[in-house]
Amino acid sequence: MRAMRLHALAPLALVLLLAGCGGSSSEPDGGTPASGCRAPSGVNAAPQSIDETVTLINALPKPLTLSCFLESLDRPLRISASESTFSAQPANGTRSPRVFLFSGPLVVSVVPEGPGLPLLELSELGPNARSVKAEIHFPVEGPLAPEAPFARVVQNGSGTSCGTCHGQEQPERTLNGTTVYSSRALQPAPQELVPVESVRGEAQKCDEAAEPERCVLLKAIFSHGAVEHQPFPADLPTIYD
Repeated sequence: MRAMRLHALAPLALVLLLAGCGGSSSEPDGGTPASGCRAPSGVNAAPQSIDETVTLINALPKPLTLSCFLESLDRPLRISASESTFSAQPANGTRSPRVFLFSGPLVVSVVPEGPGLPLLELSELGPNARSVKAEIHFPVEGPLAPEAPFARVVQNGSGTSCGTCHGQEQPERTLNGTTVYSSRALQPAPQELVPVESVRGEAQKCDEAAEPERCVLLKAIFSHGAVEHQPFPADLPTIYD
């Protein structure tokens, strides 16, 4: 979640990367996850917290790609997309926007290409329009420690890489020696939003031979069940406010 790992609230979904566990499947909406990319019985496939996300990741086969993680999520996925480049996980225009997936107070984001491609950015909404931020790098080779997503964004032992954009950062708790920070929750500016149908169209026409990683990521979102638009809460500020 570095600069722009903001946004948190509403219902959910999640994110993606390379091939693996059938990630290159081109089945239509309504399809099911590829073999192996399913949460075991008793594990929540619609995580609503960063801790629950770690539990799901640890229950899935390793090495775990971002696409396999995304395929494992319960449908419908509820998403928004932004073409903003003002982020540590920048979009590459409307053809490869930053995609936000919502589940209760949890919001995660992914991008289909660029430096943010291997990353799942996480934001967990708390009181007063603040959120806790974290980040997971894929592929995940083995079990994640509970504190690992928070430790990735801590800078110099004080504050996080998210605080520059989100502001008003403060420590919330300590988890196995790692300080967990919260900061302002943000939403994309209205003029930067990309319609869900536009992103769906990019997934449908994506040329896997020419752009395999981009296509796997987009198809991991759109080719394994229903995907719906989910707006950010209207009262959240943008980075420009």
